[in-house]
Amino acid sequence: MEGPIKGPSYSNNKILINIIIYLVTAGFVLYIVSVMSGLTKQKGKIMKKISLILFTALLAAQTAQVQVVHNSPSPTVDIYVDGSLALEDVEFRASTGLLDLPINTEVGIAPADGDVIATFPFQLEENGSYAVIASGIVGDENHPFDLLASGLESEAEDENSFALKVMHGVTDAPAVDIYADGNLLVENLDYGSFQGYLQVPVGDYTLDITAHGSLESVASFSAPLSTYGGLSGIVYASGFLSPSDGQPSFALVLTTPSGYVVELPATETALTSAKVQIIHNSPYPTVDIYVDGEMALEAVSYRASTGLIDLPISTEVGIAPTGADVIATFPFELENDGSYVVVASGIVGDEDHPFGLLASGLESEAEDNNSFALKVMHGVTDAPAVDIYADGNLLVENLAYGEFQGYLQVPVGDYTLDITGHGSSESVASFSAPLATYGGLSGVVYASGFLSPSETDSAFTLVLTTPSGYVVELPAAESALSLDELTSSVPSDFYVQQNYPNPFNPTTTIRYDLVNDSNLKITVYDLKGNLIKDIYDGFQKAGRNNAVWNATNSIGETVSSGIYLYKIQVGESFQVKRMMLLK
Repeated sequence: MEGPIKGPSYSNNKILINIIIYLVTAGFVLYIVSVMSGLTKQKGKIMKKISLILFTALLAAQTAQVQVVHNSPSPTVDIYVDGSLALEDVEFRASTGLLDLPINTEVGIAPADGDVIATFPFQLEENGSYAVIASGIVGDENHPFDLLASGLESEAEDENSFALKVMHGVTDAPAVDIYADGNLLVENLDYGSFQGYLQVPVGDYTLDITAHGSLESVASFSAPLSTYGGLSGIVYASGFLSPSDGQPSFALVLTTPSGYVVELPATETALTSAKVQIIHNSPYPTVDIYVDGEMALEAVSYRASTGLIDLPISTEVGIAPTGADVIATFPFELENDGSYVVVASGIVGDEDHPFGLLASGLESEAEDNNSFALKVMHGVTDAPAVDIYADGNLLVENLAYGEFQGYLQVPVGDYTLDITGHGSSESVASFSAPLATYGGLSGVVYASGFLSPSETDSAFTLVLTTPSGYVVELPAAESALSLDELTSSVPSDFYVQQNYPNPFNPTTTIRYDLVNDSNLKITVYDLKGNLIKDIYDGFQKAGRNNAVWNATNSIGETVSSGIYLYKIQVGESFQVKRMMLLK
């Protein structure tokens, strides 16, 4: 029996019941004696009436057994039954044993030696057993003082089990989930609610408390139940999650029907979980996402992203069209405290590009506030392997469908991203990537849609999402590949190749071909035209040559991440190319 039945009991009731039983017994004996002693018929009738009256009184004294728990963070209290003092000086977190209480009664609560501040009428079932927990805060309108009651069991189903009831009694805590040794034990328990009895195998457990739906423990406690076989008890949450001065801190308290009380000791968490961002990049249906057979996310639309959600490290993710059955499941073995991005890609029913979940590690921030941590994913089924250029500089090379490019620390700024077939310098699509305000952050840019869409297909695009779940489709832009070579003359006696690697960290090789023996000069500038370093100034023989830059300036200091220009000049002719330093 659950719900707000209310009230503790009253030891004097037991005395009263014993007196009544004694009187009934005495009356019955007197009646027998009177008959056997040859008393007059009239006297026998009188004694029978006395016995009937006493027996009726006994029937009227119906009782229930009640255990009282004081979990209101208030002063020590006195408990009254029908206006008479029943229990005196009951301390915070104290419990009584099972007490007899009339099934129709009124319980009053008073600060010790003070006046009654609240009364609660009770309607109990005869011979029932109840736990009654004083909760809430006197004078608090949001969480008023109350007596919360629930049915009580006195023993477990067998000697190998412990009958456990859980009660949420912390006013400033949200609905919680409770895990035992990493396994979900109680789900979505609100303040003031009881969880029905669970038959828990005897053993020693770690209990983790999390906000409902989270795998991040807010408090962990040791529950040594290995010696509790065959017994029962209540574990209740007590105190404040965020206590102010003088308030009791959050705790779990175990009490048994005998009145035994122990505050469970704090311990290390037993929860293992990973953080996962899920991206829906499979055209087209809106989907539901299941975790271990339970609905986790409903109606996730195409190109939508979640924020980081907690998942068990060993889990199974299922995908279903919204409102329909699961069409595919994917087991995952993740690392504890790891972070991942999982992209739903491919096409349902396509043998060449089947639907799948593609996973990769996730970083939540950049290395510094002047960088953006960028991961790129190729998710377009009809596109070949691609190269990606940023402002004309090669950023990602030879990325095939279903692959991720590891994180690049890109200097913050606004870029034009050009997509080309691998090895080609002809842009097939160009997009604006305004990253000037993304300093210190991270994100995934993924290719989505179709390179050659039908009338009903989505067009090729790039989508940026961050771990917060923010999503933006990058707008189309003019190609920046024409800016790759910045020349003021057309040299005929030398040719400058693109530096390699590019982007680079910490060194790159600048390659060039001389037609004739020549004097040449190689210099590095920043985008503002400031001279960074003279790499070479002198005479060189004709043929293929190269120079190495180690990302330092003219005084040997390492320069910051960013785009730099290198200029090779022979006589009056020169060529300028861009290069990108990524740290």
